[in-house]
Amino acid sequence: MLIFFLNQKIPKLFTRLSVVTAKTAFSLILLFKIDSAQAFAAKFNIDPSASFISSYTFSPDSVPFSLTDLGINSGETIKLERFGSFSPFGDPTNEYFASMWATFSTDNRLLPSSGIYNGATTDRVPGAINAILPNGCLPSQCLDNSIFYISRGDFNGAIVQVPIDAKFIFIGAADSSFDDNVDSNKDFAVGINSISTASVPEPNFMSGLLAFGVYVTGLQFLRKRKQAL
Repeated sequence: MLIFFLNQKIPKLFTRLSVVTAKTAFSLILLFKIDSAQAFAAKFNIDPSASFISSYTFSPDSVPFSLTDLGINSGETIKLERFGSFSPFGDPTNEYFASMWATFSTDNRLLPSSGIYNGATTDRVPGAINAILPNGCLPSQCLDNSIFYISRGDFNGAIVQVPIDAKFIFIGAADSSFDDNVDSNKDFAVGINSISTASVPEPNFMSGLLAFGVYVTGLQFLRKRKQAL
């Protein structure tokens, strides 16, 4: 009687465990696939009247983003994308301008503005580091002083590898005069997406997990078919 009881219960228990294990296996595979596709994504508003370069007019200082706080490390590849627009002439009814640039830095220091615009330079950012664009620079996208455009006229978006020792990134409106820049609806923003391949289990482990999931799922199918016959 005991042997009969065990013969009936153990297969059912194994079947239930098999189904749970199979579902878990496929869930883990899906999770690793999603996690490897994108590790971080966020959007932040940018004040178009703030600047990290010197200009003719007074403007608030750009506030750098801490890569550590964002969970982004040196060597990772990120995508930067501009959203929205602003008016470069103080007219909230005509917010059409959308150029945006950035520079990486080893620290968050930003020196005072000289009050003179002498081009887009990193004179105020002593820790500026040259950006690495794996896909190359579009025409006029990369300047010779560590500044690169995220968006400008005919393009929007930059794929960038975070330089070694970079801890911060300054992002701002690309302009020469900033005090009259207006973003009345607060839609001028930057999207920061980490697109580096995340750490995933070894291929042998993934293959074994997938094979086991297929095995137990097939075993469940054969048991149901046998019962039907």
